[in-house]
Amino acid sequence: MYGNAVSGELGWTKGALMEAADISAKTFDLIRKAARIRGPSHGGLNWIFSVPDLITLVRIAEGGRFTERGKPAAEVWRGLMAEAGVKFPGE
Repeated sequence: MYGNAVSGELGWTKGALMEAADISAKTFDLIRKAARIRGPSHGGLNWIFSVPDLITLVRIAEGGRFTERGKPAAEVWRGLMAEAGVKFPGE
């Protein structure tokens, strides 16, 4: 888990989420935009995604048109949340 010293917000950076899931920026941004989550206009590997953001990303990545690339990413992201002690809603 990563903390943003400026805002005090806890979460994960775009770079960390991409690296952990082994996905490209393009794939990440497709999932993020489908989830309607605000993000950096260009690049922004240090952009922080909060716990609620990541939960939404997981839900979108697991279903619909992202099943091929999204499901593996969602599994990794669920693991990151579990490591941080975040319980996924409904489990």
